[in-house]
Amino acid sequence: MICVDTTFLIDLWRDKDQEASPARGLIANYPGEDFAVPAHAAGEFLEGGAAVSERRQEESLQFLRLFRIGDMGIETALLYARLVTQLRRRSALAGRSKPDLWIAAWAVQHAAPLATRNTRHFDGIDGLELIRY
Repeated sequence: MICVDTTFLIDLWRDKDQEASPARGLIANYPGEDFAVPAHAAGEFLEGGAAVSERRQEESLQFLRLFRIGDMGIETALLYARLVTQLRRRSALAGRSKPDLWIAAWAVQHAAPLATRNTRHFDGIDGLELIRY
């Protein structure tokens, strides 16, 4: 299983009419792999659709149904709290997106590498493997 962030979803959505794109290339490099979207990433993606129109939100929802949506629970919350605490102690929390840290916690919880081109928010997180595209 590979976890994807909101940036990946946006890139894949924007390039949906193109035969080749970096996000599509990543999917092609992992045939048969399950791509999972943590609930926080799904929410961010749907928020973007809702900001455009009800129709775009519905299209965004249909697009998300192509993926496994990962629920967040108490284990994810505990990992998130530990992750934020570690980054704060290392003075490495500033400039990071809180939703991205929830996404990272979910990926760590499930031992899933995270596909992103937004590495700035994810670099240096203990236990998180990044797949850059």
